[in-house]
Amino acid sequence: MSIRVLAGVALLVAAATGPTAEGAAGPGPRTRHVGPHGTYPSVQAAADAARPGDTVAIEAGTYPGGLTVHRGGSPGHPIRFRGEGGTAVLTGAGGLAVGGHGWLEFTDVTVSGSTRFGVYAEGAHDLVFDRFGVDGSRDGGLVLVGTRRVRITGCDIRGTNARGTAADHEALSIASGSSDVEVSGCHVHDNGEEGIDVKYDDAARVKIHHNVVTGNRGPNIYVDSSSTVDVYANVVGGTREATKAGIGLAVEDYSESRLLSKVRVFDNLSTGNAQAGLSLWVESTGTMRDLTIVNNTFAGNARGSLLIDADRFTGTNTLRNNVFGDGPVDAGPFAADHNFAGNPGFADPARGDYHLVEGSPAVDAGSPECAPAFDLDGAARPAGAGFDIGAYERRWP
Repeated sequence: MSIRVLAGVALLVAAATGPTAEGAAGPGPRTRHVGPHGTYPSVQAAADAARPGDTVAIEAGTYPGGLTVHRGGSPGHPIRFRGEGGTAVLTGAGGLAVGGHGWLEFTDVTVSGSTRFGVYAEGAHDLVFDRFGVDGSRDGGLVLVGTRRVRITGCDIRGTNARGTAADHEALSIASGSSDVEVSGCHVHDNGEEGIDVKYDDAARVKIHHNVVTGNRGPNIYVDSSSTVDVYANVVGGTREATKAGIGLAVEDYSESRLLSKVRVFDNLSTGNAQAGLSLWVESTGTMRDLTIVNNTFAGNARGSLLIDADRFTGTNTLRNNVFGDGPVDAGPFAADHNFAGNPGFADPARGDYHLVEGSPAVDAGSPECAPAFDLDGAARPAGAGFDIGAYERRWP
């Protein structure tokens, strides 16, 4: 399957504030250089010396020993870790241990070969991971537990969960009380468990958008027992396990609330998965409430576009303006309208192009109700006389 990586995505990030600063401020910000031409012999030594406002500049190359953060920054004065002249690769059994610290930024840094987690943060806050990488770990890749206000952008996460189903957490886990997290422009691929997983977050306020998430055991994007989550403008495909969908919405027994609510899934392309394009699943018992699934394209999935295996729905649940390219679906408890079942006329699906061709019956045939103001490419909706059905709006004049 050919997947076209989306580019040119504008990211709007709000400035974050938080609790009392960690560490004492020095006389002024300093740049602490690590590498063959630097002052510090190791990344750990520079990190231990850094104070709020400082930058740890790491020459491109490979540095053993991993990194354990012992001090955070302060509001407006983060400690920045930055690869210089390319990517700084941190190797070592412990990966990157953030602990409960905050106001930390990591740019052009990759963590490789951890025997546990690639990155682990618990009770942390105000973190930025930009052009960050995780290249192999036995357990989860980038794991946030009870962590607040995080931006993850332009990252590449691969080869995690080498222990398979025995691994703790997933390639990118937003877990157990984490909130106000944005994941965008990332490539999460070829991992041994879920790709991006939001779980056990009753007030998550998470946005997952403009990512390419492919080739994971699956699901590629998974929302489990969480509330207030937006999943939009992602390309997902190629889950490897026969029971795993491209996008999964679930309530597992580990959850105390047994509730999935206020989840919006729109403008996504989900193709070539070993199970369905989108699945809804409850392990034993649980409630799904106020779900909105609008303007997605599902096609070429082994078990159809939509699979529902859940026992209780409340609130308003909407299924609208979707292309079900794998044929008719059972909408179950959803209020369903303006969906298209079958092939509406895709441009070149063999090459991963699921735009609508001119003259498609899905053009101008959608409802404006709940329709997003843009499509997967970022083009404004509507482009013609009405809203198109599916993830893409028309491209021709």
